[in-house]
Amino acid sequence: MPSIAEEFESGGFWSCRDLNKWPLVIATLLFGVAVGADIILESIDDQVYPVLLTVMGALSISCVVLLWVSVTWACAVGLAMLGLSLTVDGGFVYSLVLSLLLTALAAMAATKVFRRTFLAAVVIWLMIMSALLPDLARGAVLAPAGTLLLLLVYAAGSAFRRLTNARLQSQRELEAAEEKHRASVASERQSIARDLHDIVAHDITIIAMQSRAARMAGTEDAYRVAVDTIGDSSRAALKDLRRMLALLQEEDQDLDPHPTSATELDFATGAASFTDQLQQLGIQTELTIDGDVRGLSRSVHAALYRILQECTTNVAKYAGAGQRCWISLGIGEDDVSMSVSNTVASRRRTMTGWSSSGAGLVGIRDRAQAFGGTTRAGFDRHGQWTVTVQGVKKA
Repeated sequence: MPSIAEEFESGGFWSCRDLNKWPLVIATLLFGVAVGADIILESIDDQVYPVLLTVMGALSISCVVLLWVSVTWACAVGLAMLGLSLTVDGGFVYSLVLSLLLTALAAMAATKVFRRTFLAAVVIWLMIMSALLPDLARGAVLAPAGTLLLLLVYAAGSAFRRLTNARLQSQRELEAAEEKHRASVASERQSIARDLHDIVAHDITIIAMQSRAARMAGTEDAYRVAVDTIGDSSRAALKDLRRMLALLQEEDQDLDPHPTSATELDFATGAASFTDQLQQLGIQTELTIDGDVRGLSRSVHAALYRILQECTTNVAKYAGAGQRCWISLGIGEDDVSMSVSNTVASRRRTMTGWSSSGAGLVGIRDRAQAFGGTTRAGFDRHGQWTVTVQGVKKA
């Protein structure tokens, strides 16, 4: 992306930057005072009111007023006024003030080609003005002194231009940094929301399903297994939530040295745990891992873990006891693919008390996209609900 200075200099010949109102107010007042002083001096010296000088002064003031519209237009009109001043007796003071003013403002607000062209034109005007003076000695002093003044005001205008460019560049960079920060915060919030959804939805689903199984248990052993699972899932959910709250509060706390499966986020461990949970709910589950999971980065482990957690949560909610589930992970040379399929009693089957916002599938898609992967979810030709993730980069 080009810098502010590069964008400014890339403008056309007549391109210019709007000036701050305070330099314009000061310039208008100073030039009005200079014109008034010249008119008074000429009136005193010649004992006649200088009508032509007054007209030239009015036109020059109009040029200064034009600065409020466009610096380059005002400079062009001002250069014409300077040319006319060569044919009028008197008016030297305001002509010099006008030349210095326009040179400084051109250096401040015009592009390189215009401001240098204008400076050269004003220097030529000054040389001609010096040569036309009746007093040759005065003209010999005026030429170098006036040129030095022009160069000084040109340098001052250039310094203001660079300061303006630096200020605008800093402002742009600050706005870009703030926008990046807002995007980072939004992304972090989205990530936190996904994690909270995955943690709460999974553990609460297992608790709810095991509670239902406990009520329907035909033996005391089955009842105890269901209650034990409820206790384990409750403790896991509480630990995960406490860890997340500690991170959000930025507290330096000593965390449990034995992390739960949800915080460890190791795919192989999580897959085994999720498979066992589905088995306990009466869903016959097969797990297949083709490749070495140790070659996956920690971030990919976490993403695949969360994706599988959401998929198995949906299986637990909507498949029901007596159904089957197949979990497969394929690890290639560069990427990873995963598929979770399950049978359902009916495509129209709904579970009383369950609702779906679609946030889980959105979370699966976002996690896969973060690593260059794609997702597909829906019923396949065998009538099985299938979630497929493909193209997830290994690192």
